[in-house]
Amino acid sequence: MRISFVMVGLKDLSTGGYLFNFKMADALSHAGHEVDVIHFSTIPESIRGSRLKGSLYVLRRVLKYRPDLLVISKSYSFMVPLRMFLPFVSCPVLYLVHHLEWHDRKDRVSRLRRALIRWFIKAGNRVWVNSRSTADDVVSLGISRNRLSVIPPGFERFSTVPEDRPLPVQVLTVGSVCVRKNQLTLVKACAMLQDLDFRLVIAGDESADADYSKSVREQAAVMGDRVTFLGHVSAGELHDAYNRSHILANLSVWEGYGIAVAEAMWAGLPVVAADAGAVPELVTSGENGYLIPPGNAEICADRLKELIVNEDLRKQMSHRARNTAEDLFSWRDTGREFVRLAQETAGC
Repeated sequence: MRISFVMVGLKDLSTGGYLFNFKMADALSHAGHEVDVIHFSTIPESIRGSRLKGSLYVLRRVLKYRPDLLVISKSYSFMVPLRMFLPFVSCPVLYLVHHLEWHDRKDRVSRLRRALIRWFIKAGNRVWVNSRSTADDVVSLGISRNRLSVIPPGFERFSTVPEDRPLPVQVLTVGSVCVRKNQLTLVKACAMLQDLDFRLVIAGDESADADYSKSVREQAAVMGDRVTFLGHVSAGELHDAYNRSHILANLSVWEGYGIAVAEAMWAGLPVVAADAGAVPELVTSGENGYLIPPGNAEICADRLKELIVNEDLRKQMSHRARNTAEDLFSWRDTGREFVRLAQETAGC
């Protein structure tokens, strides 16, 4: 089977969504299918700055390839011509929705923008979503739930997970430094706990929102060398950070799934997370972590304090977090189910 996999954003990012897409493209290839992956870096450099030229390039490439299945992940900026020509491409479409974009935006999304996104998603004969939460979001746009398939992302099940971790307690947060990930609330919460002996580690690219990253660093300055910014990290460096840490804090105002949460629980980290998006599908408050109201630094500080000062509680929740992660999908599980969905969509 020949598959065109379109995932063109305004640049290539190292986010969980792109990680998922590339891993699923690899899974399709390993299953014996021919896959033409179209992303930002595959567009000729001379036309990347033009959405019109880039869009026409994507359309011509798909038409020339003549796929048996078209897989599309978001790609709104370069999709309009291809979306208009889909009736003439004459192949089924599997559309991927990691989350709806207005969860990333500070300003309100217009009705026209929502209608445009609904128009894109309706192109899919089948629609993949990563969680029940994202499925509910898509259904709210008027897309039939019968067209949706929920397949959660996998995560790296790295083998080295220490039984004991050296003190002081280390609180880790993972993700691009941006408004949606809400590191600022976490830093404010940690600043309330300066009478305790702990460290805060912030792992994530700071280039996506320079102004927000600057405000996080300015707020963190009051804590001196208690705070470490790692910037973008490799997979190995991230695994090391999990293994050196005791608690994961994920205060994102929205997560379509939460790969970092799954990875941290595999490493035995209890999770303090905002009660938003799909994270409550992973975190059971009071069992393997705590769910807190989004944006509430005071309650975040209270929950972190409980885990920092109470070693027995921290170890109990660590054990439960690991047990939860044992039952989650690995990347192999996710790839197997995604290939099955692609083949069913194509009618194989």
